Amino acid sequence: MIKESFAALGASTRDLLRDWRGLLLLALLYALLLSSVYYFFAVGVANAWQLSVTAVTAAAAPLLFFLFQAAAANAALPEATAGRIMRRAPRDFLKVLLLAVPVALFAALFVYLLYKLQGWLPKVDEPPHIPTGPGVMGERPVPLHWQEALLSWSWLVLLGFLLPLAAAHLWLSAARVGLLATLKGLHRVVGRAYAPRSVLVYAVGLFLFGSMPYFVLFTRTSLTNGWAELSVFGLRLALAFVLTLVGWLVTLGALARVTPPEMRRPEAAAEPAPEPAAEPQLQA
Repeated sequence: MIKESFAALGASTRDLLRDWRGLLLLALLYALLLSSVYYFFAVGVANAWQLSVTAVTAAAAPLLFFLFQAAAANAALPEATAGRIMRRAPRDFLKVLLLAVPVALFAALFVYLLYKLQGWLPKVDEPPHIPTGPGVMGERPVPLHWQEALLSWSWLVLLGFLLPLAAAHLWLSAARVGLLATLKGLHRVVGRAYAPRSVLVYAVGLFLFGSMPYFVLFTRTSLTNGWAELSVFGLRLALAFVLTLVGWLVTLGALARVTPPEMRRPEAAAEPAPEPAAEPQLQA
């Protein structure tokens, strides 16, 4: 299982880097998505122009997100090319959007249950304040309580692992076989999402597109030169961009390889199969 999972990750990386046109297209969509999110939070609402930009970016950000996911799901297929991604991504955009609705409903249910769980758990007593001064060693570290650890672990597992993994498989299935076939086999798609190979591939991918960019962005470096600090910050942003983009695409490609589809896309199934070549007859 481990060998097959890492082989799928390697094959996905090779196919992704081989098709540089498709990678460039996905990088452009991802840059537009990040730009719209940035301008949504950076632009104020002091005048009519800023209010218009905020409204446009608020509408563009979710649309670009689902368009990017549709393109990424098509790029994860072994036969993907830049041309196929450009043709199928707009067509699969609505499918990805519709399949995100049950995922969002489950996310809302999980958030509600987690807040209920937080109310049911026993309250954590605040630690007493220890004064600091010249003769005091310093404040004691705050102890870790099991209630806080349980809630933090539940948030991470449910909203950071289980739901994104199910959403990735739903989007891959929509790109493979279409929306109706995915909805009919919804229980099978979700069941394959939590197979051991799929879980292992997503865990490795989560380290690539989640943990590594976090450490790249938030690791402190002591620099005294302003230009050097600005250059390092720019390199960090570029590296985080590449890690999140390539890590997510490699993960989707590996998931597509470790969970083969049960059926083909309807238009592919309608095509007649090629007739086998006639065997040459032996002459007496």
